[in-house]
Amino acid sequence: MTSSNAITPKPIYAPKGCTSTVLTRMTEDERSDLERIAQLEMRTLSATARMLMLRGIAEYDQDTLSAE
Repeated sequence: MTSSNAITPKPIYAPKGCTSTVLTRMTEDERSDLERIAQLEMRTLSATARMLMLRGIAEYDQDTLSAE
């Protein structure tokens, strides 16, 4: 017999090891861009923001190494 009061666990979307939270402020236009990309990528806003941040870090590192 199953209980109708059972709580369904919420799925965890972050990769294992993601334990730090980063809060950021953005303009309404930036948020709209993030929402548009998230919809195209079929990701959550936080997953999209993380993906873009990781890509930006990689690009920054590449540019920094090239400048040296």
